Amino acid sequence: MNPILWVFKKEVKEMLRDKRTRGVALFGPVFMMVFFVCGFGTILGDVTKPKGQIVHFIGGPDPLLAALTYEGIQLREVKTVEEAQALIRKDRARLVLDIGKAPSAPGLPQTIEAYFDPKQQKAQIALSIVRREIEKQSASRLKSYLAGEGLPVEASEPIRIKEVEVKVGEGGAGEFIVGMLPYLIVIWAFYGGFALATDLVAGEKEKATLETLLISPVKRTQIVLGKFYALSALCLVSALASVFGLILVSVLKLPGSDFMLQGGLGISPVAALVTLLVLLPTVAMFASLLLTFSTYAKNTREAQSYISLASFVVVVPAAFSQLIGLTDAANQGWVNFVPVLNTANNIRNALLGKPDWTGTAVTVVVSGAIAAVLIVVVVKLFNREEVLTRV
Repeated sequence: MNPILWVFKKEVKEMLRDKRTRGVALFGPVFMMVFFVCGFGTILGDVTKPKGQIVHFIGGPDPLLAALTYEGIQLREVKTVEEAQALIRKDRARLVLDIGKAPSAPGLPQTIEAYFDPKQQKAQIALSIVRREIEKQSASRLKSYLAGEGLPVEASEPIRIKEVEVKVGEGGAGEFIVGMLPYLIVIWAFYGGFALATDLVAGEKEKATLETLLISPVKRTQIVLGKFYALSALCLVSALASVFGLILVSVLKLPGSDFMLQGGLGISPVAALVTLLVLLPTVAMFASLLLTFSTYAKNTREAQSYISLASFVVVVPAAFSQLIGLTDAANQGWVNFVPVLNTANNIRNALLGKPDWTGTAVTVVVSGAIAAVLIVVVVKLFNREEVLTRV
């Protein structure tokens, strides 16, 4: 048997026997994706619906109150403004509408005062829901007034905007997938190998099993490559597990998925191909980085410290990939030379149906080059006798 394959199988067997590794790298991404989509989808879907919202009011009756009731909003009457403000301070009321008096003459505006705590998100959500209904009522009343005066109803909208969608690329994923999936894939590609990385070399130093491996008839370079391939496989499986979790949520139509996955997955074969192309060298880069720290450290605790610090280098550009769509940087060439960010951005563009093949090629080369350099470093560290204690 090929020595590299022998080391690879050894590490895979130990990986599968380790409950911590199985939990973090394999089941963790699936669980987190299901929890994120279902949990946040259910919460956001409920809080943004008019039905079930509680709004207090002063005064009335008013057609607006009837319209709010029709939308499913629960109305509760308050006698005075002072009472309303006291309820808000005690967090017993989100939003209080002072209906006030009707306009003195037809066509004149009616002022409704809305009392709320600007620091409360629940109040902001309730206000936005009520504002939408008020806008509809305002438009309806204006049209009725114009019709009564013999004026064309179209005069209520002197300027209109007609939305014309321009199709770019072949299909495209939904907003949630475009914003979150690239980030989650990159994050799990790194953290999936976190648990195993500390045991690969640093852990064997502590358990005194590294000496046995070093005296075996296997070259040290082959040992490094076997461990590298095993760790890379784990990182890749962990990253793909997050995608599997998303597909699982979509297929099973779990609660909250309708809100978070509006329009379905929309992951095209081209997007899947680009994702795999940029993910493979990125996984190799992460695996070689993790293996470098594990080889340099003299115990697992020290290895965890190094890897924890290195995680910031991964998390920051990965997190920025969620905001890059708000800037012009997403389409600029320099992004493809920034490790981690280039991977997430190319996955994002592919999910939007606008794959950048030049950017994909640059990303593959940059990530692959970094991985190659780090592998050379690990091999040199591993070939020194001090690897048993401190390099």
